[in-house]
Amino acid sequence: MRVSFDRTSLRLHRELLVAMESVRTRLAVAMAAESKSTTQAAWQYYLETDDQIRRLTKALRGNGGPAVAGSRECLRALESLRQLSAEGNALGLCRELREIVSELG
Repeated sequence: MRVSFDRTSLRLHRELLVAMESVRTRLAVAMAAESKSTTQAAWQYYLETDDQIRRLTKALRGNGGPAVAGSRECLRALESLRQLSAEGNALGLCRELREIVSELG
């Protein structure tokens, strides 16, 4: 059964999908830059975070509409994604992203 969603909700989910895909790429670049100095535990943490983001983007993409949290949660997540520091280490980025994903999941 397909549920209809209003245009604002669909737009928010599309924006969230694009933002999550973008930040997933950013995280991969940050981890690659730190790969030589990364411990096994930190690498595992990164892989788990990446998997959480992958599952979220898949859910957002899957139904062509809201597959996760409502508009309020999406707005908060988008705002949090916009406020992510451009600088900082990959582990810190992982922590921030896990918090955002957990609020949506």
